[in-house]
Amino acid sequence: MRILDKYILKNILFCYLFILGVFITLYFIIDISYTLSDILKSKPPINTLISYYLNMIPMIFLTVSPFSLPISVFYTFGELNRHNEVLSMRASGISVLRVAFPIIFFAVIISSGSFFIQEKILLGAQKKMEDIKMHSIRKNYSPRSEETNLAFSSADMIFFVGKFSPQKKTLSDVIMFEENEKNNITKKTIVKNMVYENNKWKARDIMEYKLDDAGNITGTPEYWARKEIKLDEKPEALIFKKSILFQFSSLKNLRKEIRQLKQVKAFDKLANLTIDYNRKIVEPLSTLFMVIGILPLALEIKKRRAGFSSLGVGIICSFVYYTFMYFGIALGKGGLILANFCPWLAPLFFVSAGVTGLIVLK
Repeated sequence: MRILDKYILKNILFCYLFILGVFITLYFIIDISYTLSDILKSKPPINTLISYYLNMIPMIFLTVSPFSLPISVFYTFGELNRHNEVLSMRASGISVLRVAFPIIFFAVIISSGSFFIQEKILLGAQKKMEDIKMHSIRKNYSPRSEETNLAFSSADMIFFVGKFSPQKKTLSDVIMFEENEKNNITKKTIVKNMVYENNKWKARDIMEYKLDDAGNITGTPEYWARKEIKLDEKPEALIFKKSILFQFSSLKNLRKEIRQLKQVKAFDKLANLTIDYNRKIVEPLSTLFMVIGILPLALEIKKRRAGFSSLGVGIICSFVYYTFMYFGIALGKGGLILANFCPWLAPLFFVSAGVTGLIVLK
């Protein structure tokens, strides 16, 4: 690695860590101000609070890191431009692509780290955080709203629930599909009502159908007036099943969900799940895509104030990126563009603009 690469990387790294630390601190302050009354009422142990906020860091990092690096790049090269260092690099024959190399290298490292945190750390941290919030911070928390059209998987079964009532601890109008060790759907069960009693889910009016490899009903359906259903999750876990476990689920789990939905021909839910799957690929890599898109602006030889100018331009570029991404997702969920393509609209635009700009600057 050249001295120039180390010099650029050192400046960007220090700036990135500083901005990341500021954003994380602001996030903590906002959360503390929001939950302070609950903390004062419940008076949890200090180690519980520390665990709560430590488990919040992975989610905060994934949220603010894509903003932090573009701002750091603008600030670093704003300072270099102010001291005519970029001009000196260009005058000495160093190409724009060569100057951009350490920045792209660092963005690849940050994006890879984000991907690892999303897949290996985030879900476990969110589970711990929500458990602490429910049992130690908001002890009297009891959701009153009912969930409708809830879909989730548990062990080797996938559930479609018409209505979930947390207070009554009931699931209504349930359709369950069970798969075998070869991942083929072998059974379809329709349940009128399920209630959680004595740490078990008990159902009534159950109709069970056996399915062949093609998903067609075979044999005579079986009926039970009452039957215990194998569902490991308690009602309080189902409260967060859709909002927490689904949102922060790993790509492996989402692939399993997609395969199951294909087998049961739930195409309306399959499209949205496919969009979410591709979105979970795009989001950890957003730092890299944004950095490539802003490099022509950052490397432009132009005098400007590095401080607030870098902050403003970095936030604007990030805003444009996420506007494009969510616009594409909206088009995909509306059925106007392909589900596999819509989350990639912003990355394609930024990478195309960035590569074109670097070629022009060269």
